[in-house]
Amino acid sequence: MKWFNFYQDKSLQWRWRLKDGNGAVVADSGEGYNDRKDCEKGAALFTTLGPNAPERKVSGTEESGNGPEWEYFEDRADEWRWRFQAKNNKILADSSEGYSSEYNVKRAIQNVKSLLREIGNQNSSGNNGGGYIPPSQGGSTGGGRFA
Repeated sequence: MKWFNFYQDKSLQWRWRLKDGNGAVVADSGEGYNDRKDCEKGAALFTTLGPNAPERKVSGTEESGNGPEWEYFEDRADEWRWRFQAKNNKILADSSEGYSSEYNVKRAIQNVKSLLREIGNQNSSGNNGGGYIPPSQGGSTGGGRFA
């Protein structure tokens, strides 16, 4: 099953992780939210806008585009990463890991787009696509950037 995992980090900000059918984290929220409902809205917006948004290669110094769009880039550690921005240039999601090549990051974007389409179809059939994990002492548990 593919789903969004909603949780609170150690500073009690709400965040989400997108997990694939194997439970691996493939994306996470680009920011923390004060309210769970806002966090859920961010995940829903990503699910709605992400599947058909264009992709664009950017450099580290380049200004963001006119979203919604997927941007992919090479970071300071020579790893490829992606981020997804809304029309207001706010980052809704980003990659939970770095990739070894431009080809691999573009393939990862395609995989996340497919996953979002599947989740969108699940949601239209009544599945909410998410689950709550309460904060643990010392922060959240599990994979992803905010663990």
